[in-house]
Amino acid sequence: MRALKANALGLALVVLGVLCSSALAASVVTTSNIDGGGLHASSANYAMDGSVGGIEGVSSASADTAKNGYIGQLTEVVSVIVTSQPDAVTVSGTAQLTGTAALDDSTVAALGGSDVTWSSPNEPSPIFSISAGGLLMAAGFVYDKAPAVVDGYYLGATGNVSLAVFAPDSVGDGIPDWWRQAYFGSTTPSNSQDCATCDIDGTGQNNLFKYVAGLNPTNSSSVFVLTVAPVAGQPTQKALTYNPILIGSGQVYTVQFRTNLTGGAAYATLTTTSPLTTNGNQVSVNDTQATQTDKFYRVDISLP
Repeated sequence: MRALKANALGLALVVLGVLCSSALAASVVTTSNIDGGGLHASSANYAMDGSVGGIEGVSSASADTAKNGYIGQLTEVVSVIVTSQPDAVTVSGTAQLTGTAALDDSTVAALGGSDVTWSSPNEPSPIFSISAGGLLMAAGFVYDKAPAVVDGYYLGATGNVSLAVFAPDSVGDGIPDWWRQAYFGSTTPSNSQDCATCDIDGTGQNNLFKYVAGLNPTNSSSVFVLTVAPVAGQPTQKALTYNPILIGSGQVYTVQFRTNLTGGAAYATLTTTSPLTTNGNQVSVNDTQATQTDKFYRVDISLP
């Protein structure tokens, strides 16, 4: 499709009026400083000589194709620049999307939110929805911070913008307000049950760990479990399984090990592993070099 951008073409107008009243009998003439026979118009990109008689003329432009016989210049949209205001949105917050069309004559045209067709591969989380007018609404919860991409389509051209949806933590203890509100009915710690280090169901996994792992802090059966078992016929291997896992919420799971618990050595990432397998809730992997007399394992869970 083509968008039309018109060049200004001033035409001299001569208006002659004869008033009927003898007391006011006079000729009224309105003139301009443009000759009625034509106009030479120029801009940074174009020059045009026009004539009144046949609405025709000659135009020229460097580095562009001259289109003779028109009083306007036809242009093509070559790309769309998409913007989000703001570019970081809190959970359940909103942002306004707009665009700018870059044209093939090196000019641009501002686009409103309703001029562009919007979509995102990240719906319904962390982007919950985008209205026809470009109003973006974030999902009601995310773990810490979640990146998102919005695509905008206009007259055959597509552009995109990246933004982040984040979870406010008014306490600053690593647990966002939405999580504490969902499980304890308040955004700030009010007793010995909802603090980051509290463990109200006695599982040995505190609230901060349960938030990161995606567990329910009020349910004693909601725990993260790592199991170590021998591999049949493979005396130098150990089978490791851990669950539950979350997919799509940003958690990163890293199996770590150490060979003693008293020497002060830090846990290291386990690299001697078979390929991971998962059923969507549990991960299984083998340590293919479990040759030490003692070897201790753990799973580190982190958020970006």
